[in-house]
Amino acid sequence: MSKVMVRLSLKFLVLGILTGSLWFFHNNYGFSQIAPLRIVIAQQPDSPILVISTYVDSSDPLRPRYGYTVTNMSDKPIRAYSIRDSVSTGGEGGAVGTSLTHFPAVRLFLKPHESRQEEGGVGRLYKSPPDKVELVVDFVEFADGTRWGDDASKSGEQLDGYRAGGKAAIKRYREILASGGTDALEQALASQGSVQPDDQTKSSVWLSGFNSGISRVKSRLSMAKTRGGQEEVKRELDKPFDSTEGRQEP
Repeated sequence: MSKVMVRLSLKFLVLGILTGSLWFFHNNYGFSQIAPLRIVIAQQPDSPILVISTYVDSSDPLRPRYGYTVTNMSDKPIRAYSIRDSVSTGGEGGAVGTSLTHFPAVRLFLKPHESRQEEGGVGRLYKSPPDKVELVVDFVEFADGTRWGDDASKSGEQLDGYRAGGKAAIKRYREILASGGTDALEQALASQGSVQPDDQTKSSVWLSGFNSGISRVKSRLSMAKTRGGQEEVKRELDKPFDSTEGRQEP
């Protein structure tokens, strides 16, 4: 190779390195100038749940994560709650999401004055780095069945459908097992239409919850079979669906 070609090759190599370095510096410098993500807790003096921000991880500005604690400030156990998050980007409103936490067993309830850690932002990717996340307690359900909150997310309706679906599935699978035995039950569990709601006019939110309840029962029966075969499946079917009927274990 001639000296001229060697010189040209070296020039292009140096140019490529400089261009890449400038691109890297520009992008990282740009992100470093972004204000840290702010977590704002909505003021809700009458809320039975107190939310406190605990940490923010913006090491990847397009996939920030954050943590917060929820504390039961009431004198009653809580069996479900929803936290709504509103994400702002560039000073403008953006995505709104809701995280529903439901405790299906009595021993999992959030007891009075008990605190637990929650995490937000996991699995989310934004086109531009968000600058603020506002957290709002949207829905609370106590162990006695009473509820609190605006419930803009319709979590209560979703839970109603979920419980209806789970209870309907247990009732139906018990009937099938009694009349057709374990083989008939296996066929029913493999079918997608063996359990249907009595009222098909329910909302899409309720129906989605209903189907989730059926799926939960199927999952429990599958795990029961793995643990102890058909006898364990029968024992699982004898248990109540969730805490509203006194279920103690998940």
